[in-house]
Amino acid sequence: MSEHPDHPHMQDFEGHVAAVAADLEYFRRKRVEARVLLFLRRGIITWADLFSAHETTEPTVLTDPPGDLEPRIRALEDALDAMILDIATVTTPLANHSVAIDDNRRERGDYHPEFRLADRVYEGDLTTRIGLLETTLSETRHLIACFTQALLDRDEVTMDALTENRCRLNELGYRNGARIVARAWVDPEFKARLLATGREAVRELDIPPGRLGKLGVAENTDEVHNIVVCTLCSCYPHDLLGDPPWWYRTDGYKQRIVADPRETIRDMFGLDVAPERTVMVRDSTSDVRWMVLPRRPEGTEGMSEEELAELVTAESLVGSEEIPPPNRAP
Repeated sequence: MSEHPDHPHMQDFEGHVAAVAADLEYFRRKRVEARVLLFLRRGIITWADLFSAHETTEPTVLTDPPGDLEPRIRALEDALDAMILDIATVTTPLANHSVAIDDNRRERGDYHPEFRLADRVYEGDLTTRIGLLETTLSETRHLIACFTQALLDRDEVTMDALTENRCRLNELGYRNGARIVARAWVDPEFKARLLATGREAVRELDIPPGRLGKLGVAENTDEVHNIVVCTLCSCYPHDLLGDPPWWYRTDGYKQRIVADPRETIRDMFGLDVAPERTVMVRDSTSDVRWMVLPRRPEGTEGMSEEELAELVTAESLVGSEEIPPPNRAP
């Protein structure tokens, strides 16, 4: 966690719960149940395999944390991250059965009205909706566990491959943020969605959102330079950007960047922001956490999305660094 565990300061409970519900339905329909059905249709696994796995797989139970609603909502967010990691762990090693997000849409039922998977509706007061989400998350994670066991039983994947992939996914850190930036640089439509909706656009990359209600994305341009701070404590979208730089948590940085951002950026990071560019300070909170979309450096026109992602640094994602052209990169 980026914030102190004894410092609860979530204000928008409704926003957090609504975000979990929207992400859960997106991943349940498009990444979990649709993928299981696709493997069944192709004969990679059978219903009998799933039923057999169900008999030997312990159910995933999301228990209610004690105390107020905030810990319970945080547990929901953690369970959503775990669910996304679960499905990414088992599907990534299946190179022989890879399914592109925008491929085979009719077979997966995304657009065919007869086969489209229905959205679940979470109604009632906040406590009731939290309970419904806990149930769906537990059920979906159990389905993923049965799906995984069925693939293991069929020798479609090995436990070593799953362990290796989970370790790799857990160690991505700010590379998730780099993927977001690189996609925005090469895909103008994704960039527009990212700037407009933040968290919703990031779903397309199968990146766990972490503990955030909303993701704010501030674009650096020739007119504006953005830098992120959390004046309240140390809120940070760590699942997207990894661990924050050491200075991000210091009181000195928090006080100085608000009082004189241009001078602080120059003194602390050696970055001279041109006088004609406005400096915007983005204050992250427990409800809205910010990342910076840095400017694409010159001389990168022929680079692939993967190569561009390698240029992105953790510092550039919070605005304390500009990305140099590749021929000047250290």
